Amino acid sequence: MSDATLASAQKSDAAGAKPSAREAANLQPDVTAITGRFPTRIRREVTRLYLSSPRVADLATVYPGMLAALAARRGASSSRMKALKLIDAGAPLKTAARALDMPMWMRRLPPEAFVRLPPTVPQSETFSRRIAARLPSPSDDCAFWLESVLFAEQASGENFALWLAGQSVFTERSACEPMFSVLSAYAWFSLRPAVEGHRYIVVPWRPEISFDTALCAAKSWFNRVRLVLQLPPGTLDDCWLQPETVNGYSFMPLLDHTEIFAEAQAMQNCADQFAERLALGTCRLFSIRRAGQRVATLEVAQHEREVGILSIRQLKARHNMPAATEVWQAAYAWLAKQDNLRRIPPLLATRNLSALLDQPAWQRIMQPYRDDRGGAPWLDETASYTQFCLFDQHMAELARRGGVSSWLFT
Repeated sequence: MSDATLASAQKSDAAGAKPSAREAANLQPDVTAITGRFPTRIRREVTRLYLSSPRVADLATVYPGMLAALAARRGASSSRMKALKLIDAGAPLKTAARALDMPMWMRRLPPEAFVRLPPTVPQSETFSRRIAARLPSPSDDCAFWLESVLFAEQASGENFALWLAGQSVFTERSACEPMFSVLSAYAWFSLRPAVEGHRYIVVPWRPEISFDTALCAAKSWFNRVRLVLQLPPGTLDDCWLQPETVNGYSFMPLLDHTEIFAEAQAMQNCADQFAERLALGTCRLFSIRRAGQRVATLEVAQHEREVGILSIRQLKARHNMPAATEVWQAAYAWLAKQDNLRRIPPLLATRNLSALLDQPAWQRIMQPYRDDRGGAPWLDETASYTQFCLFDQHMAELARRGGVSSWLFT
């Protein structure tokens, strides 16, 4: 801005009048450069406010979020009028921000961050103090960062929002709700041991947890919830192969979530992550026991090269360690005794996958979360395979951004 233009603006400010049309024209090049950084949908109103008063114009540099809130007509009109009067009267910035219900921690965010502002934002003293050290880096999409942090606070609370704010996953813009819905719900259930959803968590969220551990734990938790939905007792009645005892080893089918949870806990393995494969009919699990003790878990599925023939896909001992040779020998002997190893692969495209989900169980598990989080509209009240696939897609994207390597996201 030239000295002459600045003097003209200061003169208008001193007189308490708006800039003249000529003065506004002189200001126009700078107006375009400054207001052009605000979101397109509010840019015209930002420009009008910017030209209305030099003190309002100062907000573009000292607190762009306040100017964006005024332009977007956020909150009650009486609050906006009060804030404008305070600004024009030269009141402290904090006082004017309070009138708009805007926290001071947001003042350091650039104009590009304010694509969308919710009705309320966290502004407790603790949150404001701690978030200052977690503001987005120059490589981050600041609007995505802000929307994600505000959603995280709404979906799980301030501590989770602060934790998420410090993660390095905001370099590319995405829809924050589907991206962080499962992670947020997992963090919420982690802190509430009295509710059912907590029982399906193996590694609870805590503020010190690393991103890769949290993401894998959230995916594992959600897969266990899906196991409850997809495999209630009685859903599977065909174990494909007959349970028998061979060479002293008993082969027992695992057909519902209760049996599979018990197997996964006893064997410390990932049997509880097989809900999708079991429900879709692409595999069956068997617990191998000797003298009543679990010694291995076996997965039967289609042969990799011979379509329509069942074979052993996996056979693992406790902690997913290799099974002993005699267990393998017993498994092949058991397989050899089966009357029929032929099975036509399932035609997945013809199945109503959402119909496989236990809707009462979904509503029961999620109800405490909905009650506490204003209904949690980011999680559909009716469980659907489409929604779950969308969550899987977004969690896999988070894994890519966070450099998380795990079979859970393949």
